[in-house]
Amino acid sequence: MRNLFPILMLITNLSLNNDTTNNSNNNNNNNLIHTTCRATPNYSLCLTTLQSDPRSYKAEGGDDITTLGLVMVDAVKLKSVQITERIKELEKSNPEWRVPLSQCYMAYYAVQRADVTVAVEALKKGVPKFAEDGMVDVVVEAETCEYSFEYKKLVSPISDMNRDIIELSKVAKFIIRMLL
Repeated sequence: MRNLFPILMLITNLSLNNDTTNNSNNNNNNNLIHTTCRATPNYSLCLTTLQSDPRSYKAEGGDDITTLGLVMVDAVKLKSVQITERIKELEKSNPEWRVPLSQCYMAYYAVQRADVTVAVEALKKGVPKFAEDGMVDVVVEAETCEYSFEYKKLVSPISDMNRDIIELSKVAKFIIRMLL
């Protein structure tokens, strides 16, 4: 019984130190998130996006900003998937929008298959310039989608979504630029 007490104290002490270390890492990463987001054009969007992904808190060492960039690029990808799903729904219910919606679909297909894929690979390989270019291309694709409606003198039913992805890609671009 005498030997059991010091062992329990040691185990308790080690577990408390472990929690303190984890909290310290989380605080450091939370500070990094705030600092990074302050350098972007949309602080609140950046903050909510990064804080919603657990990878933002697990980043360590020199890969911190790269991880935050990957989180933002993944958010762009997720938004483009949501937009393509919305486009499919709208095509069924509004045949007059068929042509501009198909142009939007092609634009977002390019976002998913080219721009986001290139950005992820570039970040993983340490070539942030190509990742930045991919996020610039996302803005062009979203604007192309909007223009396809304006050209037909129609009001885009996905303008809000296009604006959202433009904002996300701008934030991603600013984070990626920190790696240059």
